Amino acid sequence: MSPTLEPEDIVLVNRFSTPKLGDIVAAKDPRDGKILIKRVSKIKNNKYFVTGDNKKKSTDSRTFGWIKKKDIIGKVIFSRSKN
Repeated sequence: MSPTLEPEDIVLVNRFSTPKLGDIVAAKDPRDGKILIKRVSKIKNNKYFVTGDNKKKSTDSRTFGWIKKKDIIGKVIFSRSKN
């Protein structure tokens, strides 16, 4: 199975929709502020547990814990290969 997104893909993010379970989101890494693309796995009290589709190599909430809603930039609504 190929990954949902590849490095260098171009994504369009909707900042106005509230992410739901299963949505792919752009979020700030709470440790260093880098932008990550992750899938929402759990939602609890306005906190989100996000995971990468590549479970073996992904840096996600299993590493840095739950993230706050303010750390989510938006829901990914479109992606396209750069090539």
